[in-house]
Amino acid sequence: MQFRCPKCQGALREGSNLHFCPHCNADLTKLLTPIETGIMTDLGLAILAGVSGLLFAIVLSVHVKEFRSPIFIAVIVLGSSLSAWSKVKSLTAKERLAWERFWIIAFCASIGAFWTVLMGLSWGWAIAIAFVGAIAGYLLLRHSEKQWQRERMH
Repeated sequence: MQFRCPKCQGALREGSNLHFCPHCNADLTKLLTPIETGIMTDLGLAILAGVSGLLFAIVLSVHVKEFRSPIFIAVIVLGSSLSAWSKVKSLTAKERLAWERFWIIAFCASIGAFWTVLMGLSWGWAIAIAFVGAIAGYLLLRHSEKQWQRERMH
């Protein structure tokens, strides 16, 4: 099985780290990043980071009295979304993929931690379930990467 250039259909060696097609010099970054060099727009990434921050802020405010402030929640939400949005503008395709993976895994972890708040579980459970959520997010990304590879192979 081989990868093919989307422009000239020239054969590409599997596992090679080419950024440009050796036949027609086409940009191959979309082939190199399984989530198409950006599963989401910059705004989508900022929203995902903000929602992750919001869920973690709710978990912290429930379990830690010192964090029960609307200002704390606003700082966490705005800080995570603005940092994600501003950082992504200066990244290469490979770095962007790693940044998106981080926020997708963080989002899955935050869902797990938030679920423990809804269930009334302790802080220890929140940490444990957040860890399980992070693993689930990683496995979801691995599955999507393998699916992408099956779709792109000829």
